[in-house]
Amino acid sequence: MIRRYWLIAIIILQLTNTEASAQLLPNIEIINALKESDKYIANGKSHQALVQLHQVLQTKEKVLDQGILSHVYNNLAIVLARYNNFTASMACFYKAGSIDTKYKFTKRGKRILSFFSTTNNYQNKIKEDIVNDEILELMVQDQINQKELERTEEFESEKIESESIVEAFLDKKEASHYALALLIKQPIPGQKNTNTGLGEVGHSFISLIKYNKDQSAVSKTFGFYPEEGQLIPVNPILPTANSVIKDDAYHTWDQLLGKFVTKEQFEKILEYIDHNISNEYHLSDYNCSDFALTIAQLSNIQIDNTVGNWPLGKGDNPGYIGQSILGGNYFNIDTKTKEGLFTCSNNLFTKTKK
Repeated sequence: MIRRYWLIAIIILQLTNTEASAQLLPNIEIINALKESDKYIANGKSHQALVQLHQVLQTKEKVLDQGILSHVYNNLAIVLARYNNFTASMACFYKAGSIDTKYKFTKRGKRILSFFSTTNNYQNKIKEDIVNDEILELMVQDQINQKELERTEEFESEKIESESIVEAFLDKKEASHYALALLIKQPIPGQKNTNTGLGEVGHSFISLIKYNKDQSAVSKTFGFYPEEGQLIPVNPILPTANSVIKDDAYHTWDQLLGKFVTKEQFEKILEYIDHNISNEYHLSDYNCSDFALTIAQLSNIQIDNTVGNWPLGKGDNPGYIGQSILGGNYFNIDTKTKEGLFTCSNNLFTKTKK
């Protein structure tokens, strides 16, 4: 009788182990695909990373560990941001739930590059309601079907009517979430320089996103510029000009800092834009960085050490802001920590050996 009980116990144990192994095998494949996506992200190979992540997304029902699923969504957030799809990127950050802090730095010559860095999202569990996975998968597939990004030249940002930004969000649809991304193009990626020495000063710009309950979304990516066509372009001796707003949807960037904001914060941002978007451009006192930083501050984002000097002037500038984001010198006033902020670096446009 005792022998029979032992035999039954052994059979049950074997069946349990077989079932556990069967469940573990898909997760091993998913983990391997995820590791591959990490490597591709680190080397700016966004297309290959997206292919791996799409494979995992299609088998997400097999994932037993929510930490793995968070990692998947987090990597999707990084890659989609590098494609300038900030709507999908921020949605993936939200869906990632809780993710451990990571910083990966490397040097290329004198430049410091951060492959990617992420901080804890203050949501404590996987969230599904912002953009469902069916729509997300279509977004990812559409991105995969496009030719791999090989931008050697930047798209020219075109002037837009300032009123169109606020009007776009008055779509009479009930919102579920609001998000913001601060984007920084440094004069020299990974360096605290106010300019390149050849007149290039970089750029700071903003992406605003409204997610609707019907799964639609409204997104505007824009920046503050001096008006072109002056006999003498803006310079430290003649620092003022009329201002214009340009569509920066295709503008390249080096550092991103994103956050989900409240309805009240979003409305304050729209009100600020509505009343201040026609301010005079001033190289030292009110430039693209001042405009973008004010919007970030209305979102309760604090960034330290943003002011740098240049000949005959000083002020907020993309070189210093980008380096502060790269170094983690920022703060979410809402959570009193870095939690709730999404950061990543973009080395997609750097030259790498094949």
